[in-house]
Amino acid sequence: MRIEYLAWRIFYSLLAFVISVTLSFVLLHAMPGDYLHVILPHLAEKNPLATELFREQFGLDKSLFEQYVLYVLNVLQGNWGYSIQYGLPVTEVILEKLSWTAVILLPATLLSIFIGVLIGSYSGWTSGSLGDSFIFKIMIFLGAVPSYWWAIFLILVLGFYLDLFPLGGYMSITALDEGMKLHDVLYHAALPIVALTLTTVPGVYYLMRNSMLMIVGQDYILAARSKGLSEIEILLRHALKNAMLPMITLFAMELAHVIMGSIFIETIFSWPGMGFLTFEALRVRDLPLLQGIFLMDTLIIILANIAADFSYPLIDPRAKVGEIG
Repeated sequence: MRIEYLAWRIFYSLLAFVISVTLSFVLLHAMPGDYLHVILPHLAEKNPLATELFREQFGLDKSLFEQYVLYVLNVLQGNWGYSIQYGLPVTEVILEKLSWTAVILLPATLLSIFIGVLIGSYSGWTSGSLGDSFIFKIMIFLGAVPSYWWAIFLILVLGFYLDLFPLGGYMSITALDEGMKLHDVLYHAALPIVALTLTTVPGVYYLMRNSMLMIVGQDYILAARSKGLSEIEILLRHALKNAMLPMITLFAMELAHVIMGSIFIETIFSWPGMGFLTFEALRVRDLPLLQGIFLMDTLIIILANIAADFSYPLIDPRAKVGEIG
């Protein structure tokens, strides 16, 4: 590992962080209206003093530049502000919802990676075959259908008509008397996990298939065939390991992007995670909470990229972090 590379990596990560925080701050403050006007419009219209006190309480009476400087200074000190809607520290609200998102995100990501790698490697290895053509068409269909459509379809068929799963929520009404139980939470999480998996599998499949297509014609694959090794041995021992390298980045980015990409699914299933939290914060114009959500997402994406970058040598020792060529 080169110290210079690590230093530059940290510098570019900090630069990306500052730019992202600045853009999100400007865009969020450009939205019309605020919490008071959205939730209590009549009070805001009939009582100007309440509006003035509200704006003063949350620093909205200052100029945009002053608000930005104050926000950056608070973030650097670990103070992300207080949620207007919840009346709690933003970090406390986000961490609680992030744990609920992880309940459906981690299984869905692992399932999509496993399924996508499995069928993607098969499809790439048998490129041009009938099986490859069939799988490819299925993936085109899965990728073309929006995530919210899958969510509605699963609720309608498996939840409403067949009555196999609950229509939404994260626990049964009996939890009020018996307390929250793991199997009940997982039962409610089943459909959101399936919906997330269906929307993320195609991306994994395409990357794995293309990666495998690049590996198939390599000299070491031809050499392995000339030694009399079986196709399954060549696939598992030589091709799959090298084709998996791009999947490290994809795995890290999937974890980061699905957090924000699950807004539709969590909202439709009324799942109390980051996606549903983002929707609610946007609806009521909870600016401190929205800023914290985008800040958290930025940090996750940056850390995921760094983790993926430094994980390459763990799979392929020939890959040296920070070395070019």
